[in-house]
Amino acid sequence: MTFDRRWAYLLAAGFAVVVLLGQLPRLDRWTEERRESARAAFTPQRVEALSDDVLVDALISLPLEPRLSRVSWNHDILSVDLKIAPGTDPERTFWMDAAELVRLAYGTSSNVRGLLIRVFEEEDGKRRLLLAADTRASDWPDFREEDLRRARLGLEPEWDGKLRLSWTAAGERARRNFAKS
Repeated sequence: MTFDRRWAYLLAAGFAVVVLLGQLPRLDRWTEERRESARAAFTPQRVEALSDDVLVDALISLPLEPRLSRVSWNHDILSVDLKIAPGTDPERTFWMDAAELVRLAYGTSSNVRGLLIRVFEEEDGKRRLLLAADTRASDWPDFREEDLRRARLGLEPEWDGKLRLSWTAAGERARRNFAKS
């Protein structure tokens, strides 16, 4: 009788293995569907008009050199705080990132009325404002992507007057120190 019981257990275990193996294709489809939904959740969307809902998608796609410190979207005005590492050329870094932010604000998006940029240097937990810039949509009636080429190289562009720049004393020192090195 014990011999028959062992065979019954073995037969039941074998049947369970066959049933479970039969479920593998279904498990594979379920896993792939989960991967696709996760991939879709973290794929940046194409942004045509900025809003609170797509602000992260718009900014994550930009190749900004310094780290984003703070971003604000309020009444069609985009405010961005950037943080650069000490010893970094603030002017070169600013022009490269300003080009990307201007492209987003006035080339890609259709509803930005103003762009405010502040650049900070952080050292030993202390933040120092290096520069602030602002521009308005009315400054860019004839936006062209090719106008950004020079700024993307870190050089002062021809359109520098469209950005109202204010360098702080700390920013001027950082510019001079970097120029001497």
